[in-house]
Amino acid sequence: RIISGVTVPSSGTVIIQGRVAPLLEPFLGMQPELTGLENIYLNGLTLGMRRGEIQHKFDTIVDFAGIKDFLGMQLKHYSLGMIMRLGFSVAIHVDADIILVDEAWSVGDAEFQAKSFERLQSMRRREEPTLIMVSHELEIIRQQTEETLWLHQGKVASLGPTGQVIDAYLEAVRSGRIPTGDSP
Repeated sequence: RIISGVTVPSSGTVIIQGRVAPLLEPFLGMQPELTGLENIYLNGLTLGMRRGEIQHKFDTIVDFAGIKDFLGMQLKHYSLGMIMRLGFSVAIHVDADIILVDEAWSVGDAEFQAKSFERLQSMRRREEPTLIMVSHELEIIRQQTEETLWLHQGKVASLGPTGQVIDAYLEAVRSGRIPTGDSP
């Protein structure tokens, strides 16, 4: 939230170089009285896309979200999963230097989750943006990241190769140094 500019740090400074695409809450800012189509433009503009860029990527966004038949319907008639799919689809198509992802990215049914997961992996393979992921799902962290920062009670507990950090975390849980339920 600090990197995305939603929250102001209580101390310290964050310097960001480049465009940030937050996938923290994909449905945040969507308007229930507007249609899916209108929300694509609203969300895209909110994330810093230009109108022409949205138009150029429109079909790809809609195809990725899988809601083509519902574009003319007001968002208030969408299911929560449809709203999140739409928001995620817009956000994942922003040309960003830094993409912030939290567990909200794993939305929708298994097929959409797999497609989202593949899109993030594809972005990593092409070394496009920096991907910053926050998750309590250790397997997702293991599969999606090369380097991991484990924070415990607001302090750095470990930073390094993902496998080593996860192993250190699991050992701390097993040994009782960290109560069950806390995660990196």
